[in-house]
Amino acid sequence: MRKIWEPLFMGRQLIYWLVLGSIAGALVGVVATYFLKLLFWSVGGTAHWPTWAIVVALPLGGLITGMLIHYFAPDAAGHGTEAVIRAVHRQSGKINWKVAPIKAIATITTIAPGGSAGKEGPSAQIGAAVASALADLFHFSPEQRQRIVICGIAAGFATVFGTPVAGAILGIEVLAIGDLWYEMLLPSFAASVTAYETARFLGLTWSYPRATAALGLNFAVFWKLALFGVIAGLVAYLLVLLMDGLHHAMERLKSERHWWPPLFPLISGAALVVLMLVAGRSYNGLSLPLLGHALSGHPVPAFGWAWKLLAVGITLGFGMSGGIITPLFVIGATLGSALAIPFHLPLAIGAELGMIAVTAAGANTPIALILMGMELFGARLAPEFLIVVIPAFVIIGNNSVYPSQRVRLQKSPWVPIPVGRALEEATKGPLPLPWTRKKPPEASEAESQKASGHDG
Repeated sequence: MRKIWEPLFMGRQLIYWLVLGSIAGALVGVVATYFLKLLFWSVGGTAHWPTWAIVVALPLGGLITGMLIHYFAPDAAGHGTEAVIRAVHRQSGKINWKVAPIKAIATITTIAPGGSAGKEGPSAQIGAAVASALADLFHFSPEQRQRIVICGIAAGFATVFGTPVAGAILGIEVLAIGDLWYEMLLPSFAASVTAYETARFLGLTWSYPRATAALGLNFAVFWKLALFGVIAGLVAYLLVLLMDGLHHAMERLKSERHWWPPLFPLISGAALVVLMLVAGRSYNGLSLPLLGHALSGHPVPAFGWAWKLLAVGITLGFGMSGGIITPLFVIGATLGSALAIPFHLPLAIGAELGMIAVTAAGANTPIALILMGMELFGARLAPEFLIVVIPAFVIIGNNSVYPSQRVRLQKSPWVPIPVGRALEEATKGPLPLPWTRKKPPEASEAESQKASGHDG
């Protein structure tokens, strides 16, 4: 009898989450689209400001950002996806509705004057806040709230990048290292596709150059691309180290010296002014012209990736607001363009491979980024994306721009780490040497499921 009724109940589940995911996706698509339009309008307004105006606006924007976050919504600090990951794992997705408008304003006051951050973290956090409000409206259970909030994250990513497939996977994969929550694939795709179509209907457009040819794989190309991926992963690791170091310094000064928290984004803005006067304005804000230049196959400064990395670390490590994936795009594309010359690759292909590999390593999301590479640049480079992404993902180890990610995979038995806990908790203490290490403690099954977000 069970086998007769089972498809009927599964069909009910299918329709239920298709409808719920689509509703969430439509709402997030509208809100995220108008946030992006406001952000682009603000950035366009400041693009032609003289240098002296930027010198004044950057610290002032940092101060305004800091005050908004400190007095109205502390969860709006940093790159928003991190706060959303923490909320999904620790609060079943419960997010204060005030986060959405404060995050939007704080991101604009960061990026428009020249803070080096991205637009996707705020969109994901806005999407999660909208979905959480929807859960409040319908009195969802904690499990249902968690799921609908993940739909909001995916919808936010899809709206920003114009990649409904990669956006759906990214919204799930970003939560835990080495895990895809399969029962979330359907609602996540429903939300992602609906948000993408809603954004298109409202006039949002996306433009990326397409790869014209593949490299042609052979033994030599394989090893060359594997080394390329290792370098990309190490550069992503540098960014993680810089951001962690600055963040810990900020927290120490807050707790030990009792510094006023809004002072740190102001200092960040002042430091960015110095960097701008040394390196130029290309590394300010979203740096989309620099990204487009690299992806189109035009030469970029050999150490442009290092300048952008430094700008991003200063911006987000010291308390300003914005996303991290767009900066990873820029760092990766400029690094790939620079590596293309010694690796004898076309500049455009080097930039595309670098962008995907650095982002996959920094965010610990290899599957989503391989799919994103195919969506953005075409399927011709699918084997190349795979070859550069996996070494980058492995070499960065148990490090991430999202320290609240749950560990569901040990990348190497030589680097033991307890499974089922957040990275920031699991990596505390010194790294045991291979000849002195003991078997790592494992979380209980219930703890592991709860920690990974599968507590429903």
